[in-house]
Amino acid sequence: MKQRKVTLGEVAQVAGVSRATVSLVVRKSPLVADHTRQKVEQVLVDLDYVHDIGAARLRNNSSRTIGVIVPNLVNSFFTEFLSGVEQMMSEDDRVVLLANSDDDLTRQSQILQRFRGHGVDGVILCPAEGTDPQLPLRMRQWGLPLVQSLREVGDNATDYAGADYIKGVQLAVGHLVEHGHRQIAFLSVSARTSARVERLEGFSRAIAGTKAQNAGIVEAELSWEGAAQSAAKVLALQGTPSAVLCFNDVLAAGLMLGLRRAGREPGRDIAVVGLDDLPLAELTFPPMTSVAMCPERIGAAAARLLARRLQSPDAPVERSVVAPSLMIRESSNLSVS
Repeated sequence: MKQRKVTLGEVAQVAGVSRATVSLVVRKSPLVADHTRQKVEQVLVDLDYVHDIGAARLRNNSSRTIGVIVPNLVNSFFTEFLSGVEQMMSEDDRVVLLANSDDDLTRQSQILQRFRGHGVDGVILCPAEGTDPQLPLRMRQWGLPLVQSLREVGDNATDYAGADYIKGVQLAVGHLVEHGHRQIAFLSVSARTSARVERLEGFSRAIAGTKAQNAGIVEAELSWEGAAQSAAKVLALQGTPSAVLCFNDVLAAGLMLGLRRAGREPGRDIAVVGLDDLPLAELTFPPMTSVAMCPERIGAAAARLLARRLQSPDAPVERSVVAPSLMIRESSNLSVS
């Protein structure tokens, strides 16, 4: 037999407060005193109360859901990113719908249409490669608020949350130069996105500001094996790099595997540095030097921007850029004299 839903009035009666107070607690209003909130929350748990989102949607013309589209799930960066989004959105009493575009424009378009069909209140989008710069305008015409994150299209067209990859790359190159490296290569993904442009711009600026030289740029598929296979191309570069800076930790870890297959030891024969500083970085052999980009903080920032946009649709466009920090480990311990 289907269990009858507990009502706000029943919770209020057990907790010894008004129905309005229980409603405020359910909606996470700051207007309730802490001791009252704790008492009501315990009663909610004891009675197994379930908030009726459908009814709330009818009352407020809001689905209390938002959509998040990422370009891949190979990189655990996006798992941490989503964690930040969910934590922030849960505080706003919203449910997050996650979708993977697989960096495919057709798939991304289909996901957006499904999100519209589900009536999501807004979208956090990491645009797929080749996304039309006019997409933000079309979404605005749909009445669907958008925050771009980690990648973006259009000229300051929407709110944006990301990391300062130019500064992050400069930190990595500076570290390598301090250890005497003068021939530094860059291992990049092939996807032409704003994220790639920003990293390569950072690499170019960093090289120009030091005595180091660009030993070459190699592209690899964003996969463990694709990165491992890139080792042969890196070792064949005419610049003969003594160090390699990688687009992200996935490529760096794969490259380290490929180097060992080729008889070269990362951190001893050639320095390797990643970008992102995922938990993976401490599990590679040797542990990987990487630039921390704090994906959870970026996700939380994207969610905060979307919540702000939903509350104030006409607010000026805002950008949130998280500062990087260098985490030094054994993969870059090699010093060149």
